[in-house]
Amino acid sequence: MKRTALFFTLFSIGLMLVGFGPRPYSDLAEYRHMPIETRIERLRKAGEDLFLRRRYEDAITVFQTVLALDEGDMKAKLWITKAQTQISVEKNEANKKALYQKYGHLIPKDKIYENWHWGPSVGHFEVRYSEPKPYVPAVRKVRPKAADVDIETARKKAEASGDAADLHELSMLHWSRRDDTEALKAFFDAFAANSEILAKDDEFMLSTISDEIAAKIADGKASAEDYMTSGRLGLIQGDRPRAINHLVKAASLDKALKERAQKILKDFVSTSQVEMVSAPPDILSFRQAYVFDKNFDKLYLRIVMTPKNKGQIVPIDLSLTASSAREIELASADVAFAYIQPGIDDYARLWLVLPEKEGEFPEYEIRLTLNVDRAVVQSFELSNFALITEQYDNWSFVISSEFNFSENMAKGEFEKNFEGVRIAGYNLAVSEGKGPFVPLENFKEPLPRKIDIWKLIENGSEASL
Repeated sequence: MKRTALFFTLFSIGLMLVGFGPRPYSDLAEYRHMPIETRIERLRKAGEDLFLRRRYEDAITVFQTVLALDEGDMKAKLWITKAQTQISVEKNEANKKALYQKYGHLIPKDKIYENWHWGPSVGHFEVRYSEPKPYVPAVRKVRPKAADVDIETARKKAEASGDAADLHELSMLHWSRRDDTEALKAFFDAFAANSEILAKDDEFMLSTISDEIAAKIADGKASAEDYMTSGRLGLIQGDRPRAINHLVKAASLDKALKERAQKILKDFVSTSQVEMVSAPPDILSFRQAYVFDKNFDKLYLRIVMTPKNKGQIVPIDLSLTASSAREIELASADVAFAYIQPGIDDYARLWLVLPEKEGEFPEYEIRLTLNVDRAVVQSFELSNFALITEQYDNWSFVISSEFNFSENMAKGEFEKNFEGVRIAGYNLAVSEGKGPFVPLENFKEPLPRKIDIWKLIENGSEASL
């Protein structure tokens, strides 16, 4: 009897412990004491596992939880997009399978007109035959050579109104005298006022000038100004690859034209048209370094890449906000111009305009620096999620006086100190693209001596300070 009572007592105690103890499968969100990085990492692995098991809706829910914890998690956004795309693909495949099972082909028979038959109910048709006639284009009006008074009157009217039609008329008067420079100047102004002006008859002015410059280029007699004109014409005629190539060529032949070409290309990359002639390059090496020296916060970039289809405009996404990046300084002949534009979530998108290179797969080594405005941003990450993890040559560096490094600074794959200079290197392939967190307020002491930053970035852990 005593044994039975003891058994029930122990059993009741065990039941109470099980009933009121922690659940073995508690929600991860309940573990508030865990670091947010740990929670995000576990959720990410769970979401990827669900995706691989084709549980796409569940995976989306998990990655949306990651975004609730960190709105800027780019990998979560990528996995959500992949899952949504896969859901759409599987729905399309299911629809096609259903159509095929129902009709024997993907298009219903009543949609391909198999039930149509020739007969009286169709209607009466009468076929007439005639001899073919050659096409004779309409007679084009050719203006007589304009007098000085006519041009002066048109110029004053165009300046007063600024109207595209008045500027176009001035352009045609100059063209009647074959004054190409003034004619194009007025036409470009008219196009800027109203792009629909291209629909008007320009008496073949644009095509004639383009053909003349093309002949000069073929003979090797084109000047820098000819390339500049051809580039501007290419933009409004729709030949954008030629436009970019010739604008860069003009700037390389005559430094006086560089500022004009730079402004034209800057306006171009600010439009959606840049997407038609650009593509992310194949990156062979990506190395970036934050350097504090002489009260300047600088981000050094060294990128070795091959453009796709020999394109001359390539985008590079950075983990820095566009508003905090200032004053791009080019340090390589492999890049003609560089511009900063807002990208995804206001992160900086760097547009690189490249010079033309020979070869089927030309290789470029880009070197440039960005001045970071710490009045706009107080900290940022040296991350790069654009490269696949198999690309080992994906590095971030922090180079500064050793007095600027705090104990909270993440440890790199290698670190070196020499005469007051400290370099920390982080292999982003190991950390899946995530780089160190850099609090700018900690960096106050300049470098104790002059060092070759590019040499350190290029050689990495093998570099000698």
